Amino acid sequence: MVFAGLIATVGVAAATLLGARPLDLHEAAGVFPPWWGREAVLAAASGAGAVLAVGTLPFIVIVRSDQGDAPSRLRKAGALFSIDPGRVAPCSP
Repeated sequence: MVFAGLIATVGVAAATLLGARPLDLHEAAGVFPPWWGREAVLAAASGAGAVLAVGTLPFIVIVRSDQGDAPSRLRKAGALFSIDPGRVAPCSP
């Protein structure tokens, strides 16, 4: 499971390097450390803004910040990086 998480993180990181940064700074998908538990990820993400969805991988969470600084808030909450939510694998509310 950790190996799958590592592969997913590398894949998402590659997407980030290819220009997947959030276009709308009000919403962003935060990629948290794969070894964090679901509860820890949700707690951290909710500190960054309103949780809109959780990715098929439980360490990716889409949040909305009315202040327009979702990527920086996610980073401060512990996300490794953030990407445009449209580039995330299907999420469930």
